Amino acid sequence: MAEELLLDYVIDQANVSLDNEETGLKVLLKVNAGHALRGNDASLGTHLALVIDVSSSMKARELGEVKTAAKASIDMLRPGDAVSVIAFQSVVYEIISATRIEGAEQVADLKRRIDVIDSFQGGGTNMEYAIQKAEGQLAAIPDPTLARKIIVFTDGQVTGVEDACLSAAQGAAERGISIDALGFGTEFDYSFMQRLVSYSNGYTEKIERPEDITAVFGKRVAGLTNAIAGNVNLHLTFTPSVRAGRGYRYGPEMAYLGNIRLPGDARTITIPIGSIERDKEYSYLLTCTVPRREPGNVRIIKAELEYDVPSMDLVKEVSTQSVIVAFTDDPALAAQISGEVERVFDEVEIGRLVGELDKATRREDHTRASIFFDILAKRYEELGDPEMQQHYVSLKQKYVRDGALSQEDMNYSRHKSTQRRDSGVRLVDASDLI
Repeated sequence: MAEELLLDYVIDQANVSLDNEETGLKVLLKVNAGHALRGNDASLGTHLALVIDVSSSMKARELGEVKTAAKASIDMLRPGDAVSVIAFQSVVYEIISATRIEGAEQVADLKRRIDVIDSFQGGGTNMEYAIQKAEGQLAAIPDPTLARKIIVFTDGQVTGVEDACLSAAQGAAERGISIDALGFGTEFDYSFMQRLVSYSNGYTEKIERPEDITAVFGKRVAGLTNAIAGNVNLHLTFTPSVRAGRGYRYGPEMAYLGNIRLPGDARTITIPIGSIERDKEYSYLLTCTVPRREPGNVRIIKAELEYDVPSMDLVKEVSTQSVIVAFTDDPALAAQISGEVERVFDEVEIGRLVGELDKATRREDHTRASIFFDILAKRYEELGDPEMQQHYVSLKQKYVRDGALSQEDMNYSRHKSTQRRDSGVRLVDASDLI
């Protein structure tokens, strides 16, 4: 039978010259559902945990829109799904403990509980305990057929211990829970929230207008209820002597994942994907360096995709792919470059460059900041985006004038760095070739 999830790859240089002592490569890995799974009408169940900021900085209109969004999210759940709602400020409140969705009367009661959430408003933004409480609620219904998701909404910066909050998010990710972070307002810390969700391959989104809050919530919940495979992990084992570089996520949302650190002799890392939605692509770009070898084909990475498909009674199913390069003395072959991979790299690298700019401005390293303003303007010019090119030209002028950038300036830059252009990866289905 055809594989349920398909794992494909493209390398920027599939043929490596024997003239080089070592060669830097870019590997684009693509994951999507095959015909067998796309044609299956069954979706995973959902356990959604909403974690809502009710700190004193939340304005009445924002909180009202969040309440509307939370109630609309419950309406999107199906019988058998589950929901939990946590409100947090300096302390944490269980508004709705883990509850299975049964019928209209029960849903109406759950929505009434959300209506009084503003009575808990006050204090700071202590997110660490809210995430731990949400994880506890998700664990209260130990059903492996449910995709478990925490959606955090906040309008400010974390007032607790940031490392403790990140540790809570990492622990939740290791136990199969995905976290998305949605934010609003000028104090929303986009950089921190990107780190928070990175452990579980989650999403970060800055909502510009209060009236958009419900739509953004709805988009996230719709994706979750459209999931067809869960507990998806991509295990990558690098061949000895291959030096790992950087990791990026390209789809569905772009993100810089950081330097790849291989854990000892195993030389294997795991990228948590979480759940796979129907008709969506999931793609990652990795850089690595290979030393010169004898002519012929060499596997540089062994990629294993592990997943569950409850509707097909599949648990820890594995799809394996070998990433192969050919070492050659043919200069014409060695000169061939994949335009698709290069384009993807140009896009995903922006996230890393924005992070470097942010660090330089925070350290008041004006020389280094100036370099990254210019690099980013040039990168967007090459991508054919004059609006963002001008954004960095203007941002540099503002920085030279004021000597600093606001949180809002960097939030906008980070948000734009996650947005894909109309190019690059396309859905691939090789089911018929297997």
